[in-house]
Amino acid sequence: MDLRDEVSGTEGTIWLNHWLAGFEMFTAAGQGGYVAEKAEQNTGWLFPVGDEAGELGYTDMFTDMFAAMDAGHAPRETFWDGYVVNAVTDACYASARSKRWEPIHIEGWQAAATEKIRDSIPRHMIDGQELIKEEVMPDGKTKRLLHNPQTGRVTQQVV
Repeated sequence: MDLRDEVSGTEGTIWLNHWLAGFEMFTAAGQGGYVAEKAEQNTGWLFPVGDEAGELGYTDMFTDMFAAMDAGHAPRETFWDGYVVNAVTDACYASARSKRWEPIHIEGWQAAATEKIRDSIPRHMIDGQELIKEEVMPDGKTKRLLHNPQTGRVTQQVV
């Protein structure tokens, strides 16, 4: 399964490969049947599903939400997060209809407000670096994507 998001604008592009740490495989043989879970074809480059629920964030989202409810504080995901996601989605639909780039309209979008929201989100730090994503690989190792707040550099670590 190939699951990517790309949003391009006048000031930059963001590209997310939700299977960044997942599997890629190539087969020329084809078996005329089952090759891999949710494979879209049986020859060529395939992107089989690994830990689908974990990859899409559902497990982490619900774990965080229920833990926040138990602890009596707000979850990591906020109304603002949902609002921004929906604004991006609206622009995607508008772009599909118009067949051209469309702006993303977000009411009240200001750098200061963004920094305030960003700074209010609890950060999980590992050795002075912010944890962006963590997933367990099929071999049992854990892969982490880490952000260094001083340099802005994003690195990966396998433990």
